[in-house]
Amino acid sequence: MAKKTPEQLAREFEGRKAKGLAKGAAAFWPNIIANAVLKLTAAKAEITVASLTELIAKDAESSDVTLSAGANEALARLRQAVAKAEG
Repeated sequence: MAKKTPEQLAREFEGRKAKGLAKGAAAFWPNIIANAVLKLTAAKAEITVASLTELIAKDAESSDVTLSAGANEALARLRQAVAKAEG
């Protein structure tokens, strides 16, 4: 079995670290929704599902793994709540 170079080991570690951060960040979804509500309140804008979804989608596009994972989870939870309310 060939030994891995330090560069290979570093890449593998960074990949595992990013995956772990993404999983852990999903727990922050309530904070993501709360921040979106606070932003809309500060802007004196109406708080609607569409406006929340728009703000959270912007966070989901972030290059920050933690923010992106939390925002994606928040979007999923918001969509789930809307579907449950409509059904």
